Amino acid sequence: MAAYLTNGLLAEQPYRVSAKFTCGGKKRLIDIYLTQVAKGRDAMKDLTDFMRIAQKRYSQIHDCPLNTR
Repeated sequence: MAAYLTNGLLAEQPYRVSAKFTCGGKKRLIDIYLTQVAKGRDAMKDLTDFMRIAQKRYSQIHDCPLNTR
């Protein structure tokens, strides 16, 4: 889930992506927050791509099969 938040508690970090997945049978959750994104960038696409990289690296580092369902 990628989101752009402008109000509330998370307004100081308006760009946020969260992912819930399993790795080796264990449930995991990764959150990534950014306060700003370079002008002209597609923040939602970049955050989604960044999350996919983070999940893949987590799986490699912890040597567990990744399941994003």
